[in-house]
Amino acid sequence: MPLDGARVVVTGASRGIGAAVAEHFARAGARVLGVARTREALEEVSRRTGGEHLVADLTDPDEVDTLVERCLERLGHIDVWVNNAGIETDDAFVRVERAGLRRLARLDFEVPVLLTRDVVPHMLERGRGRVVQMSSIAGVVPYPGLTAYAGAKAGLRNFTESLRLELKGSGVGLTVVSPGPVATAMWDRVDAPDAWAGPALRRFRRLAYLPVVPVDTVARKTVRAVRRGQPRVRVPRRYLPFHLLAEAPGAIVRATLTGVRLPRVEPLSDA
Repeated sequence: MPLDGARVVVTGASRGIGAAVAEHFARAGARVLGVARTREALEEVSRRTGGEHLVADLTDPDEVDTLVERCLERLGHIDVWVNNAGIETDDAFVRVERAGLRRLARLDFEVPVLLTRDVVPHMLERGRGRVVQMSSIAGVVPYPGLTAYAGAKAGLRNFTESLRLELKGSGVGLTVVSPGPVATAMWDRVDAPDAWAGPALRRFRRLAYLPVVPVDTVARKTVRAVRRGQPRVRVPRRYLPFHLLAEAPGAIVRATLTGVRLPRVEPLSDA
């Protein structure tokens, strides 16, 4: 997909991976609309990208339900939608409060599913577009201390792989980004000296299974994947065997469905 002049929406764009992704899309010539709830940080990212921003609280169902429409009012159309907003856990599952679990399940799974549901019909109407789901290596392999987060990311990954089968041949593509630990404030919290999962993380680190990826690497490879139409981003490369094992069932399903033509996709109206 040519990115010069493309119209891109990035959720969770005020910091970390989202801010870096917004900046890299802008460097590629895209017109970027960043979405987050922290106005000052979002405005700073917009200044760096020369793009626009939209303040929205994605824990509010009403704001989620109207977000794609609001973005379309700003941009006219959407070529790329990046579902990046999310939160993590950093404690044993039974120690996480119910309210925190509900918030995580909403932001890390329900919100990207609903936003994908809202933006894909627009892309189908235009016959082109790409949705990027920011997942994690935790969606591929289990990590103690990230149990609810891992479950949500695994669900998002499998949701996207299933949707990919439905959209085959439609002109609308999907990219799942699954990085390992990334050098952000989120990882600093997970890897704090007193973290509950500290003993497990120390073992992973001794085995060289815990390389921390620079945020710019994730952003650069995400933008490159969109430009090239790649379905998956896996960083770092040492995690590739885990990805291939986890993706084997999907590869079998895709092979099984070779030559099968599903009915034409006709989105339902929510009116």
